[in-house]
Amino acid sequence: MKRLSAQKTELQHSLESKNIHEEIAKLKAELDKYLLFNDLTEEMLHRFVRRIEIKADGTPKIFYRFSALSA
Repeated sequence: MKRLSAQKTELQHSLESKNIHEEIAKLKAELDKYLLFNDLTEEMLHRFVRRIEIKADGTPKIFYRFSALSA
């Protein structure tokens, strides 16, 4: 029974690790699409920026769509 429990735990960790690697691969593929560009397109702006606020003094505050990967 202990052996099965240990195997279950090992498989769960393996799946979690695989999911993290898949998420990293997706993020890398997404970034690769946009890293080499000459013009900032509307699609790129909407993909990476949630919103932009302009303060009273005219300085912008940019809110990005990036989020930390969960472990």
